[in-house]
Amino acid sequence: MVVDQMDNNFIDSLRCINKDIKKEYKSLRNRLQSILLDYTFLCTEVLPCFPEYPLVPNERCGLWYCNPKDFTQTSYFKSTDGHTNQWDFSSRRLNFHIIPTIAKSNGIIIVDSTRRGKKVPDALSKTIPIWCAVLNHLMLESQGGSVKQETLYVPPETVSESEFYSIKSRIPELVEKLKSLEVINGKELHKQLGGKLLRPFWIYPGSSILQSTTDIFTGEVTSDKWIPVDNSIIPIILCTVSYQAQDGVDKRRGFTYVQGAADDHELWSHGLNAKIFWSNIDILGNQESSEEELERFVSQLSLRGCDLSKEIQFSDAFPQIDLVTPELSLGLVIDNLEFNPKLIGEIRQAHSLVIVLSQSVNFPQKVAEMENASEFISIHKLQSGSKVSSRNLKTELLKIVPLIEKHILDLDKQRKPVLICCNSGTDMSIGLLLVVLCRNYNMDWQLNTPTSVSKIVVKKHLAKLISHLKGRNVNPPRATLNSVNSYLM
Repeated sequence: MVVDQMDNNFIDSLRCINKDIKKEYKSLRNRLQSILLDYTFLCTEVLPCFPEYPLVPNERCGLWYCNPKDFTQTSYFKSTDGHTNQWDFSSRRLNFHIIPTIAKSNGIIIVDSTRRGKKVPDALSKTIPIWCAVLNHLMLESQGGSVKQETLYVPPETVSESEFYSIKSRIPELVEKLKSLEVINGKELHKQLGGKLLRPFWIYPGSSILQSTTDIFTGEVTSDKWIPVDNSIIPIILCTVSYQAQDGVDKRRGFTYVQGAADDHELWSHGLNAKIFWSNIDILGNQESSEEELERFVSQLSLRGCDLSKEIQFSDAFPQIDLVTPELSLGLVIDNLEFNPKLIGEIRQAHSLVIVLSQSVNFPQKVAEMENASEFISIHKLQSGSKVSSRNLKTELLKIVPLIEKHILDLDKQRKPVLICCNSGTDMSIGLLLVVLCRNYNMDWQLNTPTSVSKIVVKKHLAKLISHLKGRNVNPPRATLNSVNSYLM
């Protein structure tokens, strides 16, 4: 009886401890402070070691660890493309926009993080190495003869030898998959990269490369920069900024450290995103602030954003617009935008029709009636990043596509371009744009009714769109593409 009581007390104690750990794990303050600690590692140990290589955060997690003033591009390599037996070269996430940067700087630093239990995320240990291997193989193949040179490199402490050989055996198949898209030429890539191969190197707290540039007695970073021994390669530095730690254990710095703190930010950020975080770093990064003070400030930021949108100008409301064809433009619209008369006037001057795919953008009724704005601005309540919206896109396409086609196919009128935008510029708007391109344009993007539409045609248009939008990270999710394929076929 006494033993049973002790067992029950022990179980209750474990439950309380586990509950406290989970609370600390979701704490806004702990998350932000953990991110800043990892950012310090990046600034003090990694960047001095590779001062000439551009910084490229890997979305979405990597964005939190990089100050926007330090980078101009992002990448989107998903861990799922590196999962065991799912190794892939994604046609939706080609990341070719970073190739000119790699060629120009002769190297690059890609930043990401991972949650507890891992030293390096699969995106860095396998997805990007596969990407490098496929491009290496394509270049070597273009020079004639069989590919005998090694093209695949993975971290041996993370990827087993058997998995390495399994991945290696799949590379030729992935090369053929890439070639079928007809969006990149091996000879041209070989020339662009100066005949050099892409070679990944892995950096994380305590990695051997960093130790070679650190004073063993003081721990201070020396002024020596890292130089690759082999001149026939271009280093792709894959940096994991978080260090391995058990949940709720490391409290040495006045907060509870969370490994991979930026991961799944929707679960802990209270609506905060990386851009807003860095814009308000003086307050959000203050270690003296309590959990309640931080949550209150983030709530105020959200309300302030709604107020500011009422007087916003065109360039701020649509911070990124790319002309895709003479008739079509792709844009990014900010969240919580509220159209005002001045903004509507600016839009009318530049575009004949605007399609907005966002749940948080709206018209005040008086403004809509006064400006006749609903005649050329069409808002559809679909949100990028939402699986529900991705599925609902198919139904909305029935309403939107005829409206766009009426504008672009009216050859009797010289119209201004149609602007298609969503709150990311990489999801819903891409899906809609793909449908319009597949239905009304040939592969040279000239207005022409295609004879047939297939999944291969959709993939080719998407690959061309990714290449066309250099610098923009285009990554429509599978659910969005499923709606596109379902509508077209």
